[in-house]
Amino acid sequence: MAEKEKVEKLINKEGLIAYLKELISQVEQGYVMVGEKRVDLPESFELEIKYKEKENKKEIEWEIEWKF
Repeated sequence: MAEKEKVEKLINKEGLIAYLKELISQVEQGYVMVGEKRVDLPESFELEIKYKEKENKKEIEWEIEWKF
């Protein structure tokens, strides 16, 4: 059964910096929190970074993927 968790929130630049620092700390410890869900990370994985522009919107998206 596939599990899914998604978090969206409006933050400012300082909030993003704080989030990224916390994310770094989590990755160093071998996991990432997505909402209330703890996801343990493998030693290696694929990282994809996308940038899109359309009409009046710009988007950067990070994706981490691995097989288990």
